[in-house]
Amino acid sequence: MPCNPAELAEVQLFQLLDENELAELASVIDSKTVGAGQIIFNAGEFGDALYIVRSGEVELSVKDTAGQKIVLTNVDMHEI
Repeated sequence: MPCNPAELAEVQLFQLLDENELAELASVIDSKTVGAGQIIFNAGEFGDALYIVRSGEVELSVKDTAGQKIVLTNVDMHEI
């Protein structure tokens, strides 16, 4: 689903862009809703995307050599 330029304007990284620049950027960005517990990406994957989290909580974790999950941090977007 295409991104809304008004939503991009709320992101600090893009606040210096004018309306035309926001519209152009939004035209090449997809907006996606991710459900609770869904993996967005895995450690070691090729980085070809930028993720902007607008709401919710994100858990960053890795697996150790025994396959056990190690939680590095939890970020609650309501607290930012």
